[in-house]
Amino acid sequence: MMTTFSDKVRRLDRIRQHLRRRYGEPPRLAVTHPVEHAIRAILSEEATGAEVDDAIDRLHRHFVDLNDLRVSRPREIRDVLGSEFPRSGHKARVIPRLLDQVFKHHNSMVWDFLEGMGKTEARAYFEKLEEVRPFVAATIARDCVGAHAVPVDNDVARVLGRLAVATPATESEAGMQTILERAVKANRAYEVHWLVKRLAEDLCIVGTPKCVECPLSAMCPSAVLPAKGKGRRKAAKPATKGSRPPKAGAKRHKAAARKN
Repeated sequence: MMTTFSDKVRRLDRIRQHLRRRYGEPPRLAVTHPVEHAIRAILSEEATGAEVDDAIDRLHRHFVDLNDLRVSRPREIRDVLGSEFPRSGHKARVIPRLLDQVFKHHNSMVWDFLEGMGKTEARAYFEKLEEVRPFVAATIARDCVGAHAVPVDNDVARVLGRLAVATPATESEAGMQTILERAVKANRAYEVHWLVKRLAEDLCIVGTPKCVECPLSAMCPSAVLPAKGKGRRKAAKPATKGSRPPKAGAKRHKAAARKN
């Protein structure tokens, strides 16, 4: 059990190295519009990358533009996302609420106001908006203005909680983000976040995680693994050099002795 901040730093780096060997280098998203960064951040919680890509595509096909999305009813957005999309109702409410608040402040759907903002200022601006969780504000600040941020949503909190790096039951999203940003260098922050999110959608899933396949199972205090040797039959001992198999007559003699 970790007792110092230095322990967390070392443990997080070990986690990064193990996951890097498993998943490789994180790709850079081909997203240039800051509004799309925000929408993607909201949609990504408890959803796979493929599910988010499909959802973004459906939104583009259904709505005329981002302003049309802003003025649409949450029910319509939820229907476009689909009932099977994770937390579709909640996300359908947050997306137009975020877009509308920014529009009323800046009368723009381009968000070019971010160009004149510093990293800390941009993050603080989004954190003050209603229904914008800390991880969304952190993601926007990181992806749009290059802020040092390690966004913590339910997926990241679940993984780090199981790995004993964080305690989601007692720590807030903002609190966990602050600790992670102290523990992870700026040039590693995006990589660590991407790798943990990948593990969350791949193996460390909601409900029963796939611990047997996890590259971190040996260092995870929450890992549930089958007992060694359970369900396996012991292999027969190979004959030692020079030994001879028993003669058939000897086998019959022993069998007769047991009957008597």
